[in-house]
Amino acid sequence: MFETLYSYPSVLKRHREGPLAAERAAYLGFLAARGYAHGTLLRQAACCLCVARAIEGRGSDGVPWTTAEIDRLAASWARRRVARGRAAAMRWPLANFRLVATEFLRFLQRLDTPSLAAPSPYAQRVEEFLAAQTERWASPETRRSARWQVFAFLTDLDAQGRLLQSVRPDDVDAFFHRVTKRWSRVSMHTSAKVLKAFFRYAERKGWVQAGVADAILMPRLYRHEDVPPGPNWEQVREVVAGIDGEDAAALRDRAILMLLSVYGLRSGEVRRLRIDDIDWKEAQVRVVRSKSLRPQTLPLESGVGEAIARYLHDGRPKSSSRIVFLTLTAPPRALSSSGLYNVVEHHLARVATVKRGRGPHGLRHACARRLIESGRSFKEVGDHLGHRSPDATSVYAKVDLASLRRVALEDLGGLT
Repeated sequence: MFETLYSYPSVLKRHREGPLAAERAAYLGFLAARGYAHGTLLRQAACCLCVARAIEGRGSDGVPWTTAEIDRLAASWARRRVARGRAAAMRWPLANFRLVATEFLRFLQRLDTPSLAAPSPYAQRVEEFLAAQTERWASPETRRSARWQVFAFLTDLDAQGRLLQSVRPDDVDAFFHRVTKRWSRVSMHTSAKVLKAFFRYAERKGWVQAGVADAILMPRLYRHEDVPPGPNWEQVREVVAGIDGEDAAALRDRAILMLLSVYGLRSGEVRRLRIDDIDWKEAQVRVVRSKSLRPQTLPLESGVGEAIARYLHDGRPKSSSRIVFLTLTAPPRALSSSGLYNVVEHHLARVATVKRGRGPHGLRHACARRLIESGRSFKEVGDHLGHRSPDATSVYAKVDLASLRRVALEDLGGLT
């Protein structure tokens, strides 16, 4: 397996002769069979080697690893990445390493962490709660996130030996105190909002005592603090123009980046795009919005249409799937969320000044900021981005107001 990933003899030797080489090769082969991209496998391999060395260094073969041990190893990894200039901050390398290490240790059957599944008496109640929120949370992604947040609390509650029916506000406060070192303020705010909704529903059903929901305090968020700075429009044009070559990867990545930039699409909206959604005769593209699940028909910009057509004709692997963008490795399959993120991050990494917002949402932000700077109203920008509320669009007003009206909306097209 290592021979397919590395060409430099010294690097290949390091992975071949490192601890748990057979296990690491088997795990990477398992990921490759699932269609993981080459770049993703390289990052996974580096993390797995670090974990294997830690297992060897601990000198206690077969002893399960705890979440706390994984967190300490992840923090050490993230500090080294920042010190070597491979990352601007610890947050993302720490989160990525923690995820990879957890999955690798689970593969080795050396993981000793409680499952995030709620105790069975609570699972049915959580699903009942989520079913009641379908009108409020239309997106399956939103409900999936809410399920995780509730289960995370219930799992922690179970670990403390507490029952749902006896929950007090102090128990919720203690939960947030325990996760505060691992979660950002935005994550804490999201969790508090979900738990507030859950406990309001639970109180109406008589599952918990009254007053818990009202006692949950949400951390203050500074306005627009979670909007990624991302690249500016000139940097986006530079990145798209710099995707050289006529190979399958270049054709696919160019089309993806143009879709994300010109239309400001979300990751899922690009990943779900189907061949049948493109009407070549009418020059239109149909997008199903991730949050509202409503279809929206957009004019097919000529440059974007040409990029997609070239990919479909010369770069897309043969497959019966009707999804437009597929993995490059066999078996061809729809890109995962992390797969699409890696595609965008790989190209935006060429712009040294872009330290944050290197994923798909960074391009969405660049698109929105470009439109606002052109003098377009929030309503027009919101329609372009598929927003249902003007408040959702107003976050993109976090721009240099002196630059308003310097550019034209029509320039969104000419990326290449």
